Formats: sequence, C-alpha cells, structure tokens
Amino acid sequence: MEQPAHDLRPFQATAVQSTERRAISVGVVVLIHAVAIYALATGLASQLVQKGLEEIKAEVVQEKPPDLPKTPPPPPPELQKPPPPFVPPPDINLQTETTAPTITQVTTTITPPPPPVVKPQAPPVVAAVLAAGKATKCASSYYPPLAVRLNHEGSTLVTVHIGADGSVASADVAESSGHDELDQAAVKCVNGAWTFKPAEQNGRPVPSTKQYRIVWKLAG
Repeated sequence: MEQPAHDLRPFQATAVQSTERRAISVGVVVLIHAVAIYALATGLASQLVQKGLEEIKAEVVQEKPPDLPKTPPPPPPELQKPPPPFVPPPDINLQTETTAPTITQVTTTITPPPPPVVKPQAPPVVAAVLAAGKATKCASSYYPPLAVRLNHEGSTLVTVHIGADGSVASADVAESSGHDELDQAAVKCVNGAWTFKPAEQNGRPVPSTKQYRIVWKLAG
C-alpha cells in the first residue's frame, strides 16, 4: 500500500530563514564586541600616551634653586620702660564687733581652813652645865708660848658638842680671835680639860650643843 507523499518544502524554507536570522544576530553581537574592544583599546592607548607626555614634561621642568639665607634684621633699640603707674593703696576700714560683756552671777563659798593640829610639846631640855673652874683654866694652862712672845691677845668663840655622859664629843671654832695659835689652843683646852653635867630632857640625860667664848689676855 503506498503511503501518501508529504510536501517538505515549506518546512525547509522555514529552517533556512531561522538559520539566517541566527547568523545575523551572531554577526551583530560580534560587531558590537569588536567596536567595544576597539574603543577600549583606543582609550587606554590615549591615556598611556598622555601619561607618558606628562612624565616627559615633568622631567623637563627645572628644579627651583634653593633660597639664599636672608640676613636677619638688626634688633630694635632698647627702650626704657616707663615706671608703673602709682596706684594708691585702698582704704582699709576694719570694724571690730564689740560684744557686750555677759554678767553671770558668781557665788563664792569660803570654806574655813581646818583647825591646826596641835602637836604635843616635847618636855623642855635642861641645858648642860660646865664644871666649875674649867673656863678659866684655858688662859692659865693653855696660853701658847708663841702668843706670849708676840704679845697676842683676843677671844675665840667655840662650839662645843656635849655627849649624854657630859664629856666633850668635839669642838669647833665658830669665830676666830685673829690668831691661829690662840684658836688651836682654845680647841685643845675644851677637848682636854672641860667636863659638863649633861643636859636632861624629861629627867634623862641627852646630847646637846653649846657655845663658849674663851678670852685670851696676858697678865700685867
């Protein structure tokens, strides 16, 4: 059985037209890229050329010579400074606040002193008594031979320390006669020849002290 034959020419014509359009589109795109590449290359080349010219021009410019140092101007003449204006001191007015005295009542209480403590008085002391005839024995028995030859006279005040037994504990010159040999003879006489009835207190013998003046006078 024979199949019917189809007519392929309209299809072939459509395919040819589509191929042509595609080729035209590709050509347009290639042309646009070519133009863009040319423009880009031309712009870069012009920039490179301009930059090269600027560098060459920059090399041709001569350097500016250095500035010579300027001579400093002379210093201005010193002018005498005028004295500072006189400013009178300000008036100082000091006001002192007076405070009225405050009167307060003062009460003074006088406390009488305590009565004095009366100490019991010690019984009186009965003074020692020199034995009879002892006072005149110094001039008669102890007159120094040197004082006799030199005709020395005077009086010696002697302090006599008397023991509780009536003996002389010690003797001191309280007032000199003016002659050393007479003073030493007075002390020697009191220590060697004098005896006492001792002083008594409350009926008991106690030590005491008395002073005697021994007179040195030559007979005739």
